[in-house]
Amino acid sequence: MENNRKYSIAEIAEICNVSKATVSRVINDNPRGVGEETRRRVLETIRELNYRPNALARSVATARSGMVGLIVPDVSNFFYPKVIRGVMDYMDTKGYSVIVGNSDYNPEQEAKQLLNLIDKRVDGIILCSGASNKKFLTEFRKYHVPIGLMGRSFDMALSDVSISGDNVKGAFKSADYLIRAGYRRIAFVEGNFATSGGTQRLEGYRQAMAAAGIQVDPKLLMEGDYTIAYGREAAKEILRKKERVEAIMTGSDLVAIGVVAQLQASGLRIPEDIEVIGYDNIELASVFQPPLSTISKPHYDMAQHIAKQLICVIEGARVQLPHMTVEPELVLRETTRKR
Repeated sequence: MENNRKYSIAEIAEICNVSKATVSRVINDNPRGVGEETRRRVLETIRELNYRPNALARSVATARSGMVGLIVPDVSNFFYPKVIRGVMDYMDTKGYSVIVGNSDYNPEQEAKQLLNLIDKRVDGIILCSGASNKKFLTEFRKYHVPIGLMGRSFDMALSDVSISGDNVKGAFKSADYLIRAGYRRIAFVEGNFATSGGTQRLEGYRQAMAAAGIQVDPKLLMEGDYTIAYGREAAKEILRKKERVEAIMTGSDLVAIGVVAQLQASGLRIPEDIEVIGYDNIELASVFQPPLSTISKPHYDMAQHIAKQLICVIEGARVQLPHMTVEPELVLRETTRKR
């Protein structure tokens, strides 16, 4: 018959004829003062009795829950699974569980998620992208929960650690590449100008145009959301308005994929008739047809970095480079012409 009884550390210690401290050291993989034979005997007993440590009791004893929160704008966006995986992979090596929530780019929803995480007594929180929420985050600091920010530079002063791609430089590289090809009518299709990344990419676009002496046409600036569906709608609007557009750069690969798909459905050739550059270099960008030229950020590595930094803050370790900016790279594929 299956043994469904729940055993305590004290009972495990009594069965093994050792102290509760010895059982605790074995459970926490602390070799100090525990012989190999004793360790083997305790582990074997734990396995036989299906013992599971009491996480709640441990959190009371250590004043830590062993959990961290991760809030992303949209888990269905192809950019964020890599981020989530990067955070979870690192946290797993440190024995922490991860609670994931969606903010939907909505500051009120983000605030609700943050308070929910406080109620769950998380040890720290990683907050990704989203719209500015400075007022709430300023008040949120009273809870003294360490916060790490990823891709969100406008709230950086309210965080313990942060990492972001240099979106100004990334967008500048996209626009500059197209300008150097001789284009002057370059549409910029962004997901949301209110986000940190959207604001910065718009600035990069403006800087590149100004450096080339090209006046920005407001009719070529478009925003909606970070989806393939919006990319399709943006392309339809460009065609409907019959604005002369020579090239299109976007703030998201998903938007760019939607743009390319709609332009092709309308009979235009990519890149012969119009060139398109995405942003983020998600995995789908390289297998989409035609493979998408884009701006690349190492989002998995960035996620691992912010997770590592947050754990340093939680555990009181020294943090080196608490605030880091990563320069993105232009990756050329088949939605731009060979120069």
